[in-house]
Amino acid sequence: MVHTCYLARTHIQSMRIYINEKKLPLSAIVEQEAPDLAITGNFYGPGWVPVCPLKADGRVLEYDPEYAYPALCWDKGPDVGVEIVPKGGMSPQRHYIANCAGIYAGQDQPMFYGADVGGRRGRTGWGLRDGELALLAFPDGSDGMTPLETRAYAKAQGWSDFILGDGGRKVNFYDREAGVLLEGKDPSQNLILIWRKKEEETPMDGITQRMMTRNPCYTSERTIAPKGIMVHSTATPGVMAETLAKVWDTPTASAAVHAIVDDKVTLQTLPWTARGGHAGGQAGTANGTHIAFEICEPQACRLLPEEWVPLKRGSTGWAVERLQRELTARGYDPKGIDGSFGPGCDAALRACQKDLGLAADGSCGPATLAALAQREGSFLAYDPGEVREYFEAAWDRAVALAAYLCRTFSLEPMTHILDHREGHALGIASNHADVGHWFPRHGKSMDDFRAAVKEVLTGERVSELDAAVDRLSAAGLIDSPDYWKGGTYSADNVKELLIKWAANI
Repeated sequence: MVHTCYLARTHIQSMRIYINEKKLPLSAIVEQEAPDLAITGNFYGPGWVPVCPLKADGRVLEYDPEYAYPALCWDKGPDVGVEIVPKGGMSPQRHYIANCAGIYAGQDQPMFYGADVGGRRGRTGWGLRDGELALLAFPDGSDGMTPLETRAYAKAQGWSDFILGDGGRKVNFYDREAGVLLEGKDPSQNLILIWRKKEEETPMDGITQRMMTRNPCYTSERTIAPKGIMVHSTATPGVMAETLAKVWDTPTASAAVHAIVDDKVTLQTLPWTARGGHAGGQAGTANGTHIAFEICEPQACRLLPEEWVPLKRGSTGWAVERLQRELTARGYDPKGIDGSFGPGCDAALRACQKDLGLAADGSCGPATLAALAQREGSFLAYDPGEVREYFEAAWDRAVALAAYLCRTFSLEPMTHILDHREGHALGIASNHADVGHWFPRHGKSMDDFRAAVKEVLTGERVSELDAAVDRLSAAGLIDSPDYWKGGTYSADNVKELLIKWAANI
């Protein structure tokens, strides 16, 4: 699997060349220097010295008196670019690092390397893509590439500049945000270390790492190449992010997602490229393709019919207290409002059921809940206004997280984001309703969610028709969303096709 990172230069706090004089493994360097990103630098030769032009913090460590090299050059970091280091190495930048150049200013370069560098193996590389700093790394193994194949890969990704780093047993790469640590069997003589601007690290208050290191999805070290994002809600009302992460952080846990969101915090619980356990068992092929996160539901979601658990004698808790309040409001005395379903509550409920024409069985099941929720102001009716602040805060965090993931993994929000229910309709997830049982209660849909993510990424609002056309295109029912822009489809056409689309998934 190829790990890539594209970092806007305005998001770089600083960069430096780390000379690994003590021959430390990458994990020790990460612990010692605490960078946000680290990647293997250039080739080295006998005597543990670099063999291509290298300048670290103003000190020239290697240069070529006969040949000018394209190199990654910078003073502080945000100014990083790819420029030519002249013969003799006299460049004004405080830092530069050159190696086997593959692309410079959009043009292929002759790649000069010895026989010991050829063949298929793990590789690293650095350069630019659309003005952003670009990094790639993949470990040694059967799926390696030759230098020319690695250049072709970078070119296909749109890199304008590509320089091959050291590779093979010396592939060392770290991405703190993505939760990736590739540690080669051999240390690197030099590495590029990068620190992000903390205030611009994410488009939200921040992502708190709370890795579930005991969960089987973490310990198995199985990875995925993310092809999409699957949004879930917990269906465990009142359980917030920290508690859920703790519950799932065990060796026997059967589920795991990459992040958990509530109104106060966004927790990253697995590396973004770890294989999760969120889409169900045998049907859940999305475990191997999608990054997933859970949105925690407030206690009030206990009142949703899809999540209602019948109450009867012996039941306790928040829902029993709500039942007692509703019975009291209707003139039936449950003998206290204490959250404990005792004989008084049982008698009051049976009397109420009889008056409503229901089976007087003393159990507040779905039919009784539906009847009691009909009263205006009912304590057993889900009131969106009661939890509006919670929903809006959790929604904003979920949108920001999805936008960050789309940006990080080059995903398109209108076609690459879906919920658990939509995953089931596509045959890649088990049969669950989330988040479709909750979002509509607040006037929101997954189309609204995708549009909100796109607005964060592009600043453009997405109309309902545009959202519908994007979904039809993704489902293969129309050839291209561009047809809508040309006026090929009218509102009636889109509505008709949406009905057809719904019947075919």
